[in-house]
Amino acid sequence: ICRLHPAIAPNIPANGVFTLNQADLQGVSGFNSGNPNLSEEKSDTYTLGVVINPRSISWLRNFAFTVDYFNITIDDAIVPTPRQFILDQCYVAGNADLCQFITRRPEPEGPNSPGSLEFINSSVTNSGGFKTEGIDVTASYRQNLEDWGLDGNLNLRVAWTHVLKGYIIPLVAEPDRDEFNREVGGSRNKVFAQAAYTLNEFTGILRGNYIGPAYLDEQFTGIDFGDEGSEDFKVGAEFILDAQLRWAPGDNYEFYFGVDNVLDNEPPLIPTGLSNTDTGVETNAGTYDAIGRRFYAGATLKF
Repeated sequence: ICRLHPAIAPNIPANGVFTLNQADLQGVSGFNSGNPNLSEEKSDTYTLGVVINPRSISWLRNFAFTVDYFNITIDDAIVPTPRQFILDQCYVAGNADLCQFITRRPEPEGPNSPGSLEFINSSVTNSGGFKTEGIDVTASYRQNLEDWGLDGNLNLRVAWTHVLKGYIIPLVAEPDRDEFNREVGGSRNKVFAQAAYTLNEFTGILRGNYIGPAYLDEQFTGIDFGDEGSEDFKVGAEFILDAQLRWAPGDNYEFYFGVDNVLDNEPPLIPTGLSNTDTGVETNAGTYDAIGRRFYAGATLKF
């Protein structure tokens, strides 16, 4: 199919093979559009949970522990169609309906070669399906420190999510899965922890978010997780710490001051042109903090 394209045909005799330069490889863009023909989703959800609160043991009375298993399947999920999937369907599977979303340069444009990819447009559809399965674990503890001869109250909470499966099926007629578990934005492990200490009208809060390591989209890299070479496309784990101080001098008003990303962590570099990145920020801004340390203040009033 590629050789029949009028812009690719002259590229082959000129170079011996269809050749792409670095600008061609990094110069592919496209539009993400909506779809007025979408219908509502319907899911099958199964959950199983256990709550442990040992009231009979005095020093564990304020401790709560929960474990929840979740299994969610959506047969008509609203999902975007991956661009690599569009290319594979057009040029490998021969799905001509998806070729309309691909635009190639008809002639040389600046540093770009004739026949190189210019746009791969995508849209959301009621796809062939969505599946996620995993375990949520939470532990919380609250303690009046006066019981220990100290002042104030302490509240601790930790929540851990471990994803066992996660994938979409982009098209109803195609059973091929597009895995998102362990990809950027879909890390297998995520942990949220919070510690709050209250003394009279003051409360100090520390919040930590851990995002486990992840990989670039295997449809983009062509290498499955765990295979040789996959570590070259690995994005390391990230931890973001936030802090906040609240002062409630009265029942109807409260003042607060906070610092997000206290440690001023920089997000992992994912250059534009790679999968799982947002143009202009050189990272995945929906997953990682692309701004850095920042301060805020405010007040809450009740009338």
